[in-house]
Amino acid sequence: MPSKRVLALATLLFAFLAAGWQRARAVERLPPDFDELVYLPVAYRYAGMMSGGQWSEVAAYRENFEHPPMVKLLFASELLASGTPEPEWKTVRVGRPIPEPAVPAFRLTRWLSGVAGILQVVLTGLVHPVGGLLLAFDSYHAKYTSQAYLEGVPGLFAVLSVLAFERARRAAAGQGAAFQLGPLALSGVLLGLAGAGKYPYAMVVGLALLPFLVRHGRTSGRVWATFLLPAGVMFVLAHPALWPDPPGLLWESLTFHWRYSHSEHVVRSALPWYQPLYHLTHATPTRWHAGVFATGATTWVLLPLAVIGAPATLRQRPVWASWAAVGLVFLVLWPTKWAQYLLLVLPALCVCAGMGVSTLYGLAIRRTVAGGVADGR
Repeated sequence: MPSKRVLALATLLFAFLAAGWQRARAVERLPPDFDELVYLPVAYRYAGMMSGGQWSEVAAYRENFEHPPMVKLLFASELLASGTPEPEWKTVRVGRPIPEPAVPAFRLTRWLSGVAGILQVVLTGLVHPVGGLLLAFDSYHAKYTSQAYLEGVPGLFAVLSVLAFERARRAAAGQGAAFQLGPLALSGVLLGLAGAGKYPYAMVVGLALLPFLVRHGRTSGRVWATFLLPAGVMFVLAHPALWPDPPGLLWESLTFHWRYSHSEHVVRSALPWYQPLYHLTHATPTRWHAGVFATGATTWVLLPLAVIGAPATLRQRPVWASWAAVGLVFLVLWPTKWAQYLLLVLPALCVCAGMGVSTLYGLAIRRTVAGGVADGR
């Protein structure tokens, strides 16, 4: 086996082990966070409805309606299947140690996010092993895929959707077609699931894929239908809160986010437009939670390496380059600047950064060879 292949496999294996170790550590050590104290009580309400067969009430439930229920229903299914008792929420405090009776509920639901986060690392590593390694240690990705947040599962579906879309393009390359329709439909299904987990994942990835659809699908309605119909159908099927009135309830849910982005809470936080760039260059989770994360060093190199690797990514993996660019623009323009939004773009940035390492390595090899030739003269 060529030495480059061995090195790539070794790096991927290390990224997998590091991702598992870091997320296991974070699952156990992180204190309760704000959104966990929203999502977990909702999950218990869903679990109660499911245990009583009250499926119509699941569709009609309005608490935390601004976010789709899919991930919360997955939490509820775990809690129901395991029989984990509901904690006394008044004893659980943000930033304080988890009370012993509440540990099972947090551990169980956090591991759902953790497994999805580990799988994101592995899939990103299959695109570029160094990118997977960077994602494994990224403190933001490790934090928000080790808590009972909504990020891990839709982020996994987003990565899978991009990989399926790439497959649709590559498989059709030798057939004189723009896309192979099977993988393209699968990409649409996965994008619908990403949106049913959390809307921005479908928005960002959908916009990243749009230029390729416009370029290659403008003369073929079949291409658009093959992608958009499965995406829309799966989105609605996996989003039971929309079932009573899909268009009206979707509009209500989406417009909440625009109103929230201009709410007193967001305005009072006064985060500047460049706050996402600050987060990307400062490993603040290592300060928030001392001793939990192995390193914050990935933030020192992520953006510089991504810039260096952008041309190579655009040539070799253009869908990932588009995802990185669209994601960064979205983060800068969207008024809500919470740190967990970085996960919308981190896998793509890590692929670009991995390409940056390859670019620098190639330059170093060429300089070495050129220097050896010069010395030989």
